[in-house]
Amino acid sequence: MVESDSEYPLGRRIAVFGKGGKTTLSKALARRFHLEFIEQDSIKHQANWVELSPEEHWCAAETRFEQAPNGWVSDGNYSALRDLVLARIDTVVVLALPWRVMLWRTFKRTVIRLVTREELWNGNRENFRGSFLSRDSIIYDLFRRRRRFMSFGEQAEAETPAHIKLVVVRTSRELDDLYREHGLIRE
Repeated sequence: MVESDSEYPLGRRIAVFGKGGKTTLSKALARRFHLEFIEQDSIKHQANWVELSPEEHWCAAETRFEQAPNGWVSDGNYSALRDLVLARIDTVVVLALPWRVMLWRTFKRTVIRLVTREELWNGNRENFRGSFLSRDSIIYDLFRRRRRFMSFGEQAEAETPAHIKLVVVRTSRELDDLYREHGLIRE
């Protein structure tokens, strides 16, 4: 159950799901509440884009959770980790933004990373071919699974256990309100 501590209004173990800002939000929550930030992509995608198996990812994520006894914020949409995450969290924040907003934010972020050659994790960087011309492209994946993401909020409401606090963010305005309400800063 979520601690009713005013210092941790969302508890000490928070998961952020969705598209179009989950990592930025997760980092802001972690900074604001002095919690460990656990980016699931950085665990899943090792150097040279080598992916851990679902079992290896589970074990590595579980270890990271255990190494953060004061709390953490985890971001990622990995269904293979769903039970692991749900068994540990106080709050889940779901970005269920309109699909066109998710697509625009993802596209814009990808172009910026391509231009700046920003390292994502473990030495990995996005490239044009992988970002736009591959079946592994995040843009293609978002388009392919658009129906799933369009019903993300309803799915979260139906599947999140009652003892977990659920925050569903459906609009950019609601996301801005969440930042304001908790004194979060986008970086």
